[in-house]
Amino acid sequence: MKVPDTDEPDAPARRRAPGADPEVRSFGEARTCAAEGCRTTLSRYNPDNYCSVHRGWDKRVITRRRRIEDDDG
Repeated sequence: MKVPDTDEPDAPARRRAPGADPEVRSFGEARTCAAEGCRTTLSRYNPDNYCSVHRGWDKRVITRRRRIEDDDG
């Protein structure tokens, strides 16, 4: 019986079932925000190099259309 070579870089970790959800991407462990002086640990699922405070996602301006008022109402 042949033992699979575990040092092979292209070998998948395990076989995925047909119709399974796509594999979740991760971007490394133990990463910190790239902003000077920030020590926030980034999630392995965050593709950015900055935390949400320094990227400003929470301050993004969102423009919404105005509601149309009914004249009948």
